[in-house]
Amino acid sequence: MLTAAATALTRTDDTAGVVLVGGAVTLLAWVLTPAWLVGVLFVSPAVAAAAPVALAPWLVARGYFVRVTRSAIQTGEATGTPSLVAWGELVRDGVKSVLLSAALLAPLAGGLAVAGGVVAALIEGPVDPAATATAVESALGPGGPAVVAVAAVGVVAALVGAYLLAFAYVRPAALAAFAASGRLRDGLSPQTVADIAATGPYATGWTLAAGALAVGYAVAAPTAPLVVGVALAFLVRVVAHGLYGRGAAAAMAGGPDSRTEPGVTEAHIATDAGGRALRETGATHGDVTARGDAATRGDAITRGNATARGGTETRGKVAARGGTAAAEVGRGRDA
Repeated sequence: MLTAAATALTRTDDTAGVVLVGGAVTLLAWVLTPAWLVGVLFVSPAVAAAAPVALAPWLVARGYFVRVTRSAIQTGEATGTPSLVAWGELVRDGVKSVLLSAALLAPLAGGLAVAGGVVAALIEGPVDPAATATAVESALGPGGPAVVAVAAVGVVAALVGAYLLAFAYVRPAALAAFAASGRLRDGLSPQTVADIAATGPYATGWTLAAGALAVGYAVAAPTAPLVVGVALAFLVRVVAHGLYGRGAAAAMAGGPDSRTEPGVTEAHIATDAGGRALRETGATHGDVTARGDAATRGDAITRGNATARGGTETRGKVAARGGTAAAEVGRGRDA
């Protein structure tokens, strides 16, 4: 699994483009996004209007990691790294990736907000802090208030740390569920995410990805000012998301969530001499090349939302060479 993910970049037709563009996008994200945040918080709220420009590289990078995860899920160990093209699609996936993370972190944010409200009520509310401190001191001794404060901070820190660790483990599983179907609701489905996160292959992929990120960032950090480290950090994240996808693929292979987006899988439909569909060895949305006596390779093309399963309906446009395959535009039935 690790070898396949680490060498995926060598199996793509656009290795140099992925490295150069990915490194440039990562560098811009590291520079523009923090600068934009500082401008909004400390300079003027009007700086928020520059969000489309400032956040675009960051969203493109996140969207590309979604694409890497999706590619690894669909094609498994043999997949190469996808090209870094179609930036509009990458931005859309990047926005969904951000929304996914925000939804998973919302309970933590809510809990911290409640804790902050309790502290504010104790300090500024109707309860006198001095009276409370005196009562605690009388019960626990002179150091009682400090002990209580340290214990409270420790409990909060432990809970936050545990939640963030769980988030780090569950979030890639949620991302894989979203990437496989393209539907954000799948990434937010507790049952779907749990079915992925609880499997051994996913745990293995996640562990390998964590190790790759730790080693990769340790190597990239000293060379980040030289820009080489920026590109290396990008490539390490590509490897990590490839591992997430490969780990999740085994868990998703048998369920409905393993279905992929339009135009990304191949199917071969065998036909007999009369042009009748015998079986389907893969379901697809997109272009399907039919093979058999009724149509030569490339002659029968199904377009649109086409799925051939003996006896079910096939929609699309079928053209066949040889005159033995029926052609219909719109709607047809497999004999």
